[in-house]
Amino acid sequence: MLRRFGISLILVGALALAASAQEPTYYTFVAEWAIERNQWQEFTTHFEKNVRPTLERLMADGTINGWGAFEAIVHQPNETTHGTWWTATSIANLERARGELIKIPPSPSMANAKIHRDYLLRSLMRTARATAAASGYLWVSSSMVKPGQGQAWRENFEKYNKPTYDQLSSGGTVTYFAVDVEQVHTEDSGLRFVVYISPGVDGPDKVSATFGAVAQKRSAEERRAIAETFANLTVPGTHRDFFARVISYAQK
Repeated sequence: MLRRFGISLILVGALALAASAQEPTYYTFVAEWAIERNQWQEFTTHFEKNVRPTLERLMADGTINGWGAFEAIVHQPNETTHGTWWTATSIANLERARGELIKIPPSPSMANAKIHRDYLLRSLMRTARATAAASGYLWVSSSMVKPGQGQAWRENFEKYNKPTYDQLSSGGTVTYFAVDVEQVHTEDSGLRFVVYISPGVDGPDKVSATFGAVAQKRSAEERRAIAETFANLTVPGTHRDFFARVISYAQK
């Protein structure tokens, strides 16, 4: 009996250790605006002077795990141009941070914005390098996964794409990578966002070159099969990209 009791304690301890080592769930709140061109600098100045200090305080006290602001490089008609994000390991902490941020009087650029929209996202996978306040470049690729194919898409992404993002992250080309879905659905639940931040303007070129080099190591038949797999898992014509300059950001 003592032997069985000892084995049970070992099993319980192992399970507890595994649970404690499990990666937490990360949530991201993104607030976006369509800022008039003549007020872009005002948005940046207001963010750096008024919003950033609050976000830095919230990260220092553990409420959030990261934050940032961005300005779109490739513009689209009737779409947002600027945004702010913050990340936490609970929706409660996201909301605590939002409660602090809405105490800050909005800038004229935000008050005059023709469009405002929010996202509340959950990361399916995520890699982040600790980064003090810095600038960078943000790339978001989105596509719609067919109904019932979410798990298959994730398994294939983890098999064929994530190892390359891990390589880019370990080498410092990418400081942040995530695959996100909407936790609060404002669009179709099949939408997937593949997000990365690079610290330099040459980051997107390096990402493209690295993926190209990986593809060249595969046979033409393998490349064709992988392309067909993702084509069969996603809705045709739904792929979109978003490219922006990160005004400043930080993350744990």
